[in-house]
Amino acid sequence: MKKVLVVLAALAGLLVLAGIAVIFLVDVNAYKPRIESAVSDAMGMEFRIQGKAALRFLPPAGVSFSDIRLRNHGSDLVSAETFRVGVKLLPLLSRRVEITDLILEKPVIHLEKSAAGRLNTWTPPAVQKSAVKETAGPGIPLSVANAVVRDGRLVYLDRKDGAKTEISGINLSVKDLSLPENTGMPLVKGIRFSGTLGVKAITARDLAVSDVEANVTAASGVFDVRPFTMKLFGGKGEGEIRADLSKAKPDLKVKYTVSNFRAEESLAAVSAKRYLSGPLTLSEDLSFQGSGTEEMKRTASGKVSLWGEGLTVQGVDIDALLSKTEQAKQMNLADVGAFLLAGPLGSAATKGYSFGGVYGAAARTGETRVTKLVSDWTVRNGIAEAKDVAFATQRTRIALKGKLDIVNERFLDVTVAVLDAKGCATLRQKIRGPFRNPEVDKVNALQSVAAPILGLFEQTRRLSKLLEPSKCETFYTGSVPQPK
Repeated sequence: MKKVLVVLAALAGLLVLAGIAVIFLVDVNAYKPRIESAVSDAMGMEFRIQGKAALRFLPPAGVSFSDIRLRNHGSDLVSAETFRVGVKLLPLLSRRVEITDLILEKPVIHLEKSAAGRLNTWTPPAVQKSAVKETAGPGIPLSVANAVVRDGRLVYLDRKDGAKTEISGINLSVKDLSLPENTGMPLVKGIRFSGTLGVKAITARDLAVSDVEANVTAASGVFDVRPFTMKLFGGKGEGEIRADLSKAKPDLKVKYTVSNFRAEESLAAVSAKRYLSGPLTLSEDLSFQGSGTEEMKRTASGKVSLWGEGLTVQGVDIDALLSKTEQAKQMNLADVGAFLLAGPLGSAATKGYSFGGVYGAAARTGETRVTKLVSDWTVRNGIAEAKDVAFATQRTRIALKGKLDIVNERFLDVTVAVLDAKGCATLRQKIRGPFRNPEVDKVNALQSVAAPILGLFEQTRRLSKLLEPSKCETFYTGSVPQPK
């Protein structure tokens, strides 16, 4: 036994010496051109290792590269400060790649869509076919025990409208990652893993999300992000996302609630002034199907709700203005409460409208206390229908009916009305046509999508007919009560 131990110790010493010799005598940098060429051919893009490569022999064995870049059409698509891979040695003898760790430090992904609608990830069909041919054949099973992305960043730019979205502080930790052995299987359908995701911030033109945390799993083309939590407009959001990419037309389901976010922070994303303040709660349960934004809009279905109590509209006293017909005709609801029209659908119905236009010119003073706001919508095939949309002040109740065509950006016979105690409309006005240039019941003085909403009033000669008891038809039977 003693001799056996001596022999084993000698062998171990020889392995260590061999490892040291490999590290000092083998220049892994000499293989950089071959590695760059192989990756470039496989991906149909230009892959470069601009920094140094280093070989590591002692467990875990592996190699590291610094300053790596994946380029397409002459610009960086992906870059990373460091890329380290650790592998088990013995499985390589049987053509099995068992990666002990995979670490990507400070990667940056640049996605850009041209004015013609083409992403910078696009490669010519000839290059795609060449890449497939070069990598065809029996695949080598690949598994990763631990994979980590540290402090990553993703930037997306749409050249058509100049919209920019940036995701920063991406930290991903993955366990038991495996890639498909069959080279003909798409990566999204064959990849498997489970792990945790953290994002420091997501910023866009009218959105700022922070402190995102989620559990993530993938199997057979189905990706689950649940539960996830985040901070949005001063409120706390939680929910889940499920994306099924195994089908010809991917399915996406999104369900979340953002509780007690600040109305003034959400409106500040689209307006320089804060006309509405107070706590709101948003809830969405939507499903989409399709491979592009437009197709997903057309198939959007589900429910969306927004509600709140104890809100304040600054700069206008709605009750005082509604008490006088001439003043009421000049009011602008979108300026002081686009939340009623667009509701939880965001700025969809006020797209192209400049907040503070007519309202700001009027230089009104005062404020309105909104005791209760409810905005419940059902969405089916890209059409949002108002189910219970109304708000109440201390003396007034206003409600909305109709539909919004989100796909074609049009009002579909939207009617807004001031109600009496029975829920009948005492004053009303209809809105139809494009979001950007709607038709508003022939009231020529009202020129924007904002103008009609509080200017919901017929001519004085028609008003008396609406007030006749025999003509009363219940307009609203929802959950917002008449003020006492």
